[in-house]
Amino acid sequence: MTVEKYMMKLSDKTVGILKNFSTINQNILIKEGNKIRTMSTMKNILAEANVTESFPKDFGIYDLNEFLGVLNLAKDADLNFDADAYMVAGSGTAKIKYRATDPSILTTPPDTFNAPECDIHFSVPEDIISAVMKASDVMQLPDVVFSSNGNPGVSITANDLKNTSSNTFTQVLDIDRQPFDCTFKRENLKMIAGNYDVNISTSAGVSQWVGSDVSYWIAMEAKTDG
Repeated sequence: MTVEKYMMKLSDKTVGILKNFSTINQNILIKEGNKIRTMSTMKNILAEANVTESFPKDFGIYDLNEFLGVLNLAKDADLNFDADAYMVAGSGTAKIKYRATDPSILTTPPDTFNAPECDIHFSVPEDIISAVMKASDVMQLPDVVFSSNGNPGVSITANDLKNTSSNTFTQVLDIDRQPFDCTFKRENLKMIAGNYDVNISTSAGVSQWVGSDVSYWIAMEAKTDG
């Protein structure tokens, strides 16, 4: 085998996906192949993406933000995964040797995932979900509620469900769906910006968000009485 077989560059899109994944979990196990996956430490968010690069071997990263910062030290670096426990990044006169992390100390997704049956389906444009997320952040509203009363329109509301006098911000999707109501914590909605097809399993209490580059499984909040 030649060293060249292991040489690669990371595209801007892949770097952007890794930055997004770092908000879900600071560590990651990049596995051989062209799919990267991560899972939150609470195991309530699972994300995966198919990328254009094909990684030649498994490579554990304990601090993903640090790793991305290291890549910035050598702009447009060639990555060499030939060494057993290291990645070598080189660009011009700069060369960086970065050690892989033992996978046993990382939080990694299961190899297989049995997706539940979903009974609610709709699409959310980027501008709608971005507006709700921005309002949630600006107004410090921790909950995001998706609901329909059976009439045309699905409401997406940033709210504070523990505060009966809370400010709210609502966007309405002009679509017709059966009645449903589901709640997410804003802090769990970590999707990269984009349009999403949303599939909800009301029985399992989880949702799937399918974008053009990345898909996520995100747990919903349990309903409480009163």
